[in-house]
Amino acid sequence: DPVRMLRAIKFAARCDLGLDPDVYDAICAQREELRRAAPARLFEEILRLLRGGAAQRSFWLAWETGVLSVVLPELASYLDDDAALAEHTWGRLAALDAYVKERRCPPDTTLVSALVLGPIEEAMEGSSDPLAEFQLVMDSIAESLVVPRKTRDRMRPLVLAQGRIRAGRLG
Repeated sequence: DPVRMLRAIKFAARCDLGLDPDVYDAICAQREELRRAAPARLFEEILRLLRGGAAQRSFWLAWETGVLSVVLPELASYLDDDAALAEHTWGRLAALDAYVKERRCPPDTTLVSALVLGPIEEAMEGSSDPLAEFQLVMDSIAESLVVPRKTRDRMRPLVLAQGRIRAGRLG
C-alpha cells in the first residue's frame, strides 16, 4: 500500500523522530508508487498531515523525500524554485500547527488554501485574469488529488481576496 509512505512521514513528524535510513531510502526509491493510489485517498492523507499538528515537518519530509513531487508537483516545484517565497509556505504550515496544538482545527478550505496558496499566487501574479489562473492551478492539482468542488469553490474567494490584500486593492 503506497499510502503507507505518507503515514510513515506523518508519524515521524508527529513524534519528532527521524525516519530510519532504510525507510527513508525505501520511500525515496518507491515514491512513484503513490501514483497508483486513489486520488481521493491521497487527498484524505494530505488533510491528515495538515490536521496532525506537525504539518510543517510532515510536508518538509515529503518534500525532502520527493514524495511531494509525486503527490503535489505544483507545490514541490514552487518550493524548489524560490526559497525566499517558500518561507511563506513554511510559515503558514507552522501557524496551522500552532492553531491545531490549541485544539482548534481550521476547515478543510483553510487547510488546503494555506498549503497551495504559494503556487496559486505565483500563477496569478501579473495576470489579467487571476480567476482563470486559479482555475488552471486547481485543475492541475486535481490531476493528482481529488479536491472536492465544494472546497475549491470556497477556496476561490479566499485566494482572490488574499491577492487583493497583497496588492493593496480592497473594496
